[in-house]
Amino acid sequence: MISAIVVNWNGREYLPGCLDALLAQDPAPAEVIVVDNHSDDGSRELVAERYPGVRVIDTGRNGGPCFARNVGAAAASGDRLLFVDNDVELHAGALAALIGCMDRHAGTALVQARSLCGDAPDVVHYDGGDLHFLGTLVLRNWYRPRAEAVDPEGPIGAAIALCFLVAKAAYEEVSGFDENLFILYEDNEFSYKLRMRGHAIRLCPKALCTHKAGTVGLSVRGDAAYPGRRTYLHSKNRWYVLFTCMRWRTLVLTVPAQLLYGIVYAAFGVGRGHLGSWLRGKWELLCLLPKALRARGPAQRGRTVPDRDLLVATPMTLNPGLADRGASAWLRRTMDRFFAGYWRLVRRLCG
Repeated sequence: MISAIVVNWNGREYLPGCLDALLAQDPAPAEVIVVDNHSDDGSRELVAERYPGVRVIDTGRNGGPCFARNVGAAAASGDRLLFVDNDVELHAGALAALIGCMDRHAGTALVQARSLCGDAPDVVHYDGGDLHFLGTLVLRNWYRPRAEAVDPEGPIGAAIALCFLVAKAAYEEVSGFDENLFILYEDNEFSYKLRMRGHAIRLCPKALCTHKAGTVGLSVRGDAAYPGRRTYLHSKNRWYVLFTCMRWRTLVLTVPAQLLYGIVYAAFGVGRGHLGSWLRGKWELLCLLPKALRARGPAQRGRTVPDRDLLVATPMTLNPGLADRGASAWLRRTMDRFFAGYWRLVRRLCG
């Protein structure tokens, strides 16, 4: 049984497209739940009026998408959960393709849909990714024309949380999403916890969806400026994921590379006028450390796969235009080569 969970906060203009596409799936989900993070734009009223068969849960506060997903999972009655962000529209046959992929591959806990850019429908936005040892995600087919995208049906190293099907038992096994992250890097943490327990994550390229807008004040599309909020969240959440999910031995062995990457990212943020955002992220990380250490035990419990078999050091993903030319491009290539060499040096020693 499939329970579909739509995560929403002030997404009234996107909900009709999202819900119409979801309800038109064949087979349709057995239940559809909109988890609303206490929107003030009339989202709940719109769903109640136009979609009487859709259940609406008002969380009472904007606790972020991690909180909303966990609320939806707890309320769902299905043994498989389809999570969809409010600005995502499934194409015809997407849900059937996700179900078929999970059925064909034993041991698969999560299947990722292929998302296309809402402003460029022939371009892949997300095809999932891989877990870089620096704590970031290396995105697959990122902004690549769909005609040129590689199309294997998984496995992949990590999922992007905008549209995926997951076994509820696996979701509960890893305690869902860590609500301390609020948003950004929650995909890394959730995927890390699944894979360290031996669960497989797969891409289903036949399951298409369109990602309309992205998160206001966070997503970077086209020529949009890199937002300070993203610098703040990156400064805080990357280290939180490392402290929670990475084995201590791996973290100690990779500290020099982690610090170098952090220095370069800090310089990047300062160059865009985000020093305050970067410092605020570091201060909040310090305040979060006790919670990270408490979350570490449950995250590591049941682990069967070492970091050396989970993490990669392939070239990192950057938004188009950020480091494509000149000195920035040279620095990017140099760092990628350094990190790849460093990982080869320490990988076998990692836990």
